[in-house]
Amino acid sequence: MYQKLLSFIFLVSIAATNIPVMAQNNPLEAYRWQNRLLLVFVPQVEDGRLTSLQNTLNQVECEFKDRDLLLGVLTRNAPSRIGNNLISSYHEAQLRAKYGVNYNQFAVILIGKDGQPKNQLSEVPEIEKIFGQIDNMPMRQQEMANRSNHCN
Repeated sequence: MYQKLLSFIFLVSIAATNIPVMAQNNPLEAYRWQNRLLLVFVPQVEDGRLTSLQNTLNQVECEFKDRDLLLGVLTRNAPSRIGNNLISSYHEAQLRAKYGVNYNQFAVILIGKDGQPKNQLSEVPEIEKIFGQIDNMPMRQQEMANRSNHCN
């Protein structure tokens, strides 16, 4: 009986110490329930598709921020980041594997506040369609009802 109790305590302590490690292994966990993410995977940071998307986002910066969106740019030939936070090459590779994006591919993935992918595209998205998709999400509907849009 005493041996079983010790074994149980040992297993519980191992499980408890592994919980933070598992959370640290998800590079998107820090954004869950705080931000929506627009992750852009590019072969090179000089990719014209990324430049085109960034130019569009500069024109709708207020609307982008109003939807609690952060831009993530993941590439091998420059530091990857989400918003102002750097992403390690390990976490970049982890995200590429998770979403099935090779290093030579271009992909844009919309991640909801719940941490789940909502859309995955292989071309530059029309930002109004992304905004429309977000605006139809139940959590966004609540946000719009509870706060005024200061972008107009």
